[in-house]
Amino acid sequence: MHRILKFLFLLFLITEAKARDFSFYQETDLKLITGKVIDEARLPLIGVSVRIKGGTGGSISNAEGEFSIGVRSNRDSIQFSFVGYKTQTISANVTGPVTVQLLPDNKRDLDDVAVVGYGTQKKVSVTGSLSSISVREMEKTSTPSLSNAIAGKLPGIITRQASGEPGGDAAQVYIRGLSTFGSNGPLVLIDGVERNMNQINAQEIESFTILKDASATAIYGVRGANGVILINTKRGESGKPRITYRGEVAGLTALRLPEYINGGQYASLMNEALINSNQSPRWTPEELRKFYDGSDPYLYPNSNWTEAVLKRNTWQTINNLTVTGGSEIIKYYTNVGFTLQDGLYQQDPNNKFNTNANIKRYNFRSNVDINLSKSLTMQLSLGGIISTGNYPGFGMSDIFASMKVISPIAYPVRNPDGTPGGASTYIGWNPWGRVTQSGYATQDGSTLQSTFGAKWDLSSFTTKGLSIRGLFAYDRNSQTTNARPKAFEVKRYLGQDPLTGKDLYSAAFREEQPLGYSIGSAGNRLMYTELQLNYDRNFGRHDVTAMLLFNQNENVNLTASSSILNIPQRRQGVAGRATYGYNNRYFAELNFGYNGSENFPPGKRYGFFPSFSAGWVISNEDFWKIPAVSSLKIRASHGKVGNDQISGSRFLFLSTIRTQGQSYLFGPGQEALYGMEENAIGNQNVTWETADKNNIGLDLGLFKNILTLQVDVFSEKRQNILLQRRTVPAAAGFFPWSIPFGNLGIIKNKGIDALLEVKHTTSSGLFYSFRGNFTFARNTIIENDEALKRFSYLSEKGLRLGQSFAFVSDGFFQSQQEIETSPRQTFSQVRVGDVKYKDINGDGVIDSFDQIPAGYSRLPEMSFGFGSTFSFKNFDVSVYFTGAARTSVFLSGSSMWPFFDGLGVNNVMTEYYDNRWTPTSRDALYPAIDVGNNPNNFLNSTVWMRNGNYLRLRNAEIGYTLGKGLSNRMGLKNLRLFVNGMNLATWDHIKVMDPESNDGTGAYPLQRSVNFGFQIDFK
Repeated sequence: MHRILKFLFLLFLITEAKARDFSFYQETDLKLITGKVIDEARLPLIGVSVRIKGGTGGSISNAEGEFSIGVRSNRDSIQFSFVGYKTQTISANVTGPVTVQLLPDNKRDLDDVAVVGYGTQKKVSVTGSLSSISVREMEKTSTPSLSNAIAGKLPGIITRQASGEPGGDAAQVYIRGLSTFGSNGPLVLIDGVERNMNQINAQEIESFTILKDASATAIYGVRGANGVILINTKRGESGKPRITYRGEVAGLTALRLPEYINGGQYASLMNEALINSNQSPRWTPEELRKFYDGSDPYLYPNSNWTEAVLKRNTWQTINNLTVTGGSEIIKYYTNVGFTLQDGLYQQDPNNKFNTNANIKRYNFRSNVDINLSKSLTMQLSLGGIISTGNYPGFGMSDIFASMKVISPIAYPVRNPDGTPGGASTYIGWNPWGRVTQSGYATQDGSTLQSTFGAKWDLSSFTTKGLSIRGLFAYDRNSQTTNARPKAFEVKRYLGQDPLTGKDLYSAAFREEQPLGYSIGSAGNRLMYTELQLNYDRNFGRHDVTAMLLFNQNENVNLTASSSILNIPQRRQGVAGRATYGYNNRYFAELNFGYNGSENFPPGKRYGFFPSFSAGWVISNEDFWKIPAVSSLKIRASHGKVGNDQISGSRFLFLSTIRTQGQSYLFGPGQEALYGMEENAIGNQNVTWETADKNNIGLDLGLFKNILTLQVDVFSEKRQNILLQRRTVPAAAGFFPWSIPFGNLGIIKNKGIDALLEVKHTTSSGLFYSFRGNFTFARNTIIENDEALKRFSYLSEKGLRLGQSFAFVSDGFFQSQQEIETSPRQTFSQVRVGDVKYKDINGDGVIDSFDQIPAGYSRLPEMSFGFGSTFSFKNFDVSVYFTGAARTSVFLSGSSMWPFFDGLGVNNVMTEYYDNRWTPTSRDALYPAIDVGNNPNNFLNSTVWMRNGNYLRLRNAEIGYTLGKGLSNRMGLKNLRLFVNGMNLATWDHIKVMDPESNDGTGAYPLQRSVNFGFQIDFK
């Protein structure tokens, strides 16, 4: 196939070379026309498209409204177009700088285009559901991970950022919520190729679009069910080189670090637990005093593990240098970026190596466009991402686990000789030791992204409007991890020798070891090929477009652990689209994808995924006489799409045998001999998931499109969801891991998303805008192959994905009499102060059958965002809020379940300590303290459930652009100074940890950033 494509492309070049007009290359004397574009208030218009009418050259106006463009002849015409304004055309037969004024258009600009799958369409003709966000809006959120810059800013997008650790801070991103038990992540395409969006900078992006319904995603066939994110990077523009540098430095402050009680409170809590169990206190008043006042910090420690492990502040910087320009023949865009984010972990200055977390990322992108002739263009794009990361010897989860387990009185942070404190239990769990004394690890990653494309306009050879386009991409990713673990010495301080005053220690529980070494690597190679035939023609009032596309890709795991995993993952297929528009009023569109995957059985690898959509622009009708309504369009779509991301395993249609299976003891020496067993039972009918999607949309513009509204109502039925059978009884003799899979699951998902925007510039020059969006998506499990439940309320059918089951608290037992007269609780012997549960089924016994669905799933059903921007003369200010609703969090685990691992073992959060039940505080939030694990209290119950709704001041920015005169005196074309902030304030019900965190008691915290930056446009 590659040879065929190369031959076809060579044939195109030869044929075109014979037919082209060589004067295209000979006319090198270009006339440069410069000027300025202004609006109705005579203010500069930024981003106006300036193009030669009927030609391929063009540029855009800068921040001052200035433009420059080269023309070959005075007979040429120059066209100026901008969203919401009437297109203006002037003759090239002018001298000196010109001023072009654009006037508002009462109707949408019919030439404005939207990015869609495998191409672009006029916005007026779009009948599918899609949303986009400007790069300027993303730049207001200073973050290394692009997924955090879109949170709450697009209708249809639901995100959740659970960690702020450098390199691991990317948010989970979903389009219109969850619809399957498996992978719900969208397909992300950068310049048409599947790539990681968290590796690129916002400054590299030209457009960011999400495709939501079947009409928009059906052409992606077996990959389109979860929605698609399309990112196009910037390309060059004609004109002299334009150099822009943007630099940002941010101070980061940790939000909601874990708060634990001090040593005195902890020792008192131990005494309280013993008293509650009718036992003698462990600590005397004198000993308690020592824990409180720190008079004997080594034998009566008061270790603040949060301060020992985490800093409050750190920093980051993001820098980008861009050079763009070119001629009518060659245009180029180049960007070089550097990002550094430092971590919050404390360090030991005595170390000769860095143990803090941090990432450094170097980005390079070069996009070149070459006009080989008037009808043949070529594109070459290269991208490189090099990253280095540094981390402590232990991972984040192990570090935070130790903070939750080790109490403040277990031992001091450091012994008198500087070694980490320790004990004979939980050896090596000292949190400070895990962060600073356990070595370090480095991660080095490199990504090469290369894309070659060509487009040939066949209008002069065949029929007008016909073109062919080819694309080939080669990406290579690799990551190497070098671990240098170190075991630190663990011993317990015993005090001082009464005679010599020498410090005494126990025998070492673990000896110190030198730095170890291990290496791990991962890498893959992706090749993607695309050949596309396009037709775009206007016949009077009739607009017709068509597209037919063939594509295939191959992804190879270069460091696979088995021969099966090393087999290339291949997909192949064709896609098509046909659109029809009449008089910019009536539109119809047909899309299809026919593709498949080698991961499915032979003969069952391909599927057909069609969609149909239609739209009616009512405001373009002759009978429309409502001046206030500038534009009104209704849309509807229906179609089928697929998802082949159904399992981490490959070739589920194959049965496999494990040669090292269960072992048996034989002979006099009882030697263990292994047998053979079924490892996986293949399913010869395994296939992809299918999603039947429906969408009804409304696009409305009021008051000359000052106010615009987009609303979409959607529904989806996801079928053939892969499940491991849950109704196979143990008596059947299958091992749990060998139970076969089947495409049995069914989930329905429905909801609404909307976008409201207001944009206006007053006669005095004040610009203001408001943007708000809302997404609601609710899923329902229809079939999950669960066994029949004893009580219907225990069934997951009819509930949401991720729905929690919990016991319902009925308060706390206040007396022994109340215990005796209440239903019997079977989990453990209950006492006064323990949790009292409701008897759901009324059988007089509280057991596992008394759980019910409680709260909401962790991913919010509702997501929203709103904010405003104001600018006047050289000043601009913006503010944006995001939030989520209908989600629940469970505060559970070691530090909220005191002494879960035994008396005096676990750390205790201040939240529990301040709100626990005692005889003097009976109106409490949490049960009374116990001497150890209390099976009755430490259940998943509504006692620990919290409302996860929140509203966050996501970002705010204030900027000042220096006047043109001052910039010129500084030798610059333009200079903008700005300050912005991220995660500036949060209002929620949880308080003790971030509302986006996972269930539990928190992990690496999110950070508030105050970011200072500037952007320079050089002359």
